[in-house]
Amino acid sequence: VGNNMVLHSDVLQRAQFIALEQQIDPSINPYLFEEIYYNTRNNIINQYAVLDIAEKDTNLVISNEEIDRALEQQIDNFISRAGSEKQFLEMAGGLSMRQIKADYWKDIRNMMIVERYQFSKILNIDASREEVHEFYNTYKDSIPSRPEQYNFSIIEVPFIAGDESKKETISFLNSL
Repeated sequence: VGNNMVLHSDVLQRAQFIALEQQIDPSINPYLFEEIYYNTRNNIINQYAVLDIAEKDTNLVISNEEIDRALEQQIDNFISRAGSEKQFLEMAGGLSMRQIKADYWKDIRNMMIVERYQFSKILNIDASREEVHEFYNTYKDSIPSRPEQYNFSIIEVPFIAGDESKKETISFLNSL
C-alpha cells in the first residue's frame, strides 16, 4: 500500500496481541482468531492508505521523544494485559524486548502520523450533544472499551505535636 508492505508475519503478530487483549486462545477458538486476523489485515491496509496521504502533508511534525513515550506506554499496556513481562515476551514469539521496541517504533510513529492527520481533518467539525448521543446509541456495540487510567502520588508528612500545641488543644477542648 503506497511504499508500505503488508507482511503476513506482521498481521499475525498484531492479531496475536489483539487476541491476547481480548483473552482469546487461538488454539481453542481458531475461527474467531481467523476473523481477528482478517480484520487486523484490513485495518493495516486502511491505515497504510491513510498514512500514504498523511506523509505527504508537510504540516505534521512528530518528535522522536513523543514516539518513545507512546511506545513505552504501549509496551507497558501490553505487559499489564499479559500479566508479566515474561508472559508478554512469550506471546511475542520469543522476541527480545529490544526487538519488539524496534519493530513497534515505526508502527507507533505511523499511527501517530495517521492520528494527527485525521485530527487535522476533523478539527473544524462541530457535533451537538444530541448527535454524539445518537451516534453512541447507534454504534455502542462496535465502540471498543478503554479502561480508565489514573496517575497519582501521595506525599506523607508526619506530624508530631509539640507540648505548646498539646496544651492549647487541651485548653480549647476544656473551654468547649
